[in-house]
Amino acid sequence: MVRIGIVGSGFMAETHADAYAGIDDATIVAVASPSTADEFVDSTGLEAATYSSADELLEDGTVDAIDICSPTPTHRPIVEQAAEHGVDAFCEKPIAGTLEDARAIADVAEESGISLMVGHVLRFFPQYERIRGVVDDGGIGTPGVARARRLSPFPSWGHDNWYADRDRSGGVLVDLAIHDLDYLRWVVGDVDRVFARRSIWDGGEHAHVTLRFEDGAVGYVEASWGLPESQELTHSLEIAGDDGLLEYDGNDAAVTTMTAGGTETASPVDAGGYQRELEAFVESVRTGTEPPVTAQDAIETLRLSIAANRSATEGRPVAVEEVVA
Repeated sequence: MVRIGIVGSGFMAETHADAYAGIDDATIVAVASPSTADEFVDSTGLEAATYSSADELLEDGTVDAIDICSPTPTHRPIVEQAAEHGVDAFCEKPIAGTLEDARAIADVAEESGISLMVGHVLRFFPQYERIRGVVDDGGIGTPGVARARRLSPFPSWGHDNWYADRDRSGGVLVDLAIHDLDYLRWVVGDVDRVFARRSIWDGGEHAHVTLRFEDGAVGYVEASWGLPESQELTHSLEIAGDDGLLEYDGNDAAVTTMTAGGTETASPVDAGGYQRELEAFVESVRTGTEPPVTAQDAIETLRLSIAANRSATEGRPVAVEEVVA
């Protein structure tokens, strides 16, 4: 049984706690949060010890791995603490807010020998996994155009409204668009340059990014924290190749493949993406194997988000190779 310590007590910590409940060979034994760990344990029904900090939790020596669901600026110091104690770590996306911190995280994990996985969860949802499988199998030919949308209300649940501080959260391009930037890079390939535009207002942000992939394909990512609070997250994906088209509407579980041979609709049914993601992490901890999403994967995706932010700020296309620590 892999003993997990969760760091954080917000929305993502709750999401991960629900996911671990469906994993037979993992159990949450500890929760760390500066002021609300006890409240979190009570609200989730966990039987777990509580701590005021990740360092305090790690010092107690009761966990095999920690799951970091705290704000982005805390990721580097917490991974460094985990490395000091030889404890494996799962880190929510983005891996960090800057390339300097991201590379420091990767370096300390490698030097200490701990397993480090980063939470790019779209890779684990059955629908998104199916789409990549169809592309990899040549089901739509060579991808030429990809479009992804992810729209939500502003994440007002963040502690001390930290998402509104773009120096801490990176804004919608680093925190939300990063999901689809990572997925498209995973499916279509490396990106050469980006061009982005955004609008920011009190309590909201909306942005779009045009991607030029190294093989000449073009991508479009739209991300928003502008929906009314009464609305739920909405997301969709299209990938067109020279032999067909894939469509997925997040409001419907079905993935549609359209080719000259006809139209096929499939509705993959499986455990949720978060559970499948954390099952993969637990397996890497249990077996000592490399996790499926590495620090280097997360660094390359973070470069795309930073390039998009720079493009939106400077009003010009930005080559990904310009983004260095």
